[in-house]
Amino acid sequence: MFSAIITGLRLTNWLNWIAAALLMAFFGLLLVDPEGFRDTIFSGFDAEPTSRAAIERYLFGILALVPPMAVAVHYILTRLAGLVRDAAAGAAFTDTNARRLSAIGWAVLAINLADLLYGWLSVRASEATGEYFGWSLSLTGWIAVPMLFVLARVFREGAAMREDLAGTV
Repeated sequence: MFSAIITGLRLTNWLNWIAAALLMAFFGLLLVDPEGFRDTIFSGFDAEPTSRAAIERYLFGILALVPPMAVAVHYILTRLAGLVRDAAAGAAFTDTNARRLSAIGWAVLAINLADLLYGWLSVRASEATGEYFGWSLSLTGWIAVPMLFVLARVFREGAAMREDLAGTV
């Protein structure tokens, strides 16, 4: 079971990087605009030039968010794979796993901050164009951040108790 989970996490990590590369390529094409690619994409918008500029700023803002989000997801998936690997070996309560959980907490915090920035971009684009660029605040990630840091502390305490128990035997 654990090996299937690790394999799934590795596959998901590959898909994360493939999706990030495809998004970067798409938005890169929007920047370079070969043979009127941008005009083709925006032909569905019957927008004024100011609205079109707002849409372009929105898309370029999303472009800036792709690499940090891909890195944060990579951090989460690789640290989670390490946690699962150690749990399969019967060594879940270690300082290494506590550090992994803290790293996952920081990555989830980064994703939540990027989500707030995306929301700000969406609201600005909606105001400028009159179109609705969907976004809603999700509290799940914000709840997960302190939970991960508390869980990391629990793992540190568990590791200390495990060392004490090993020393008394």
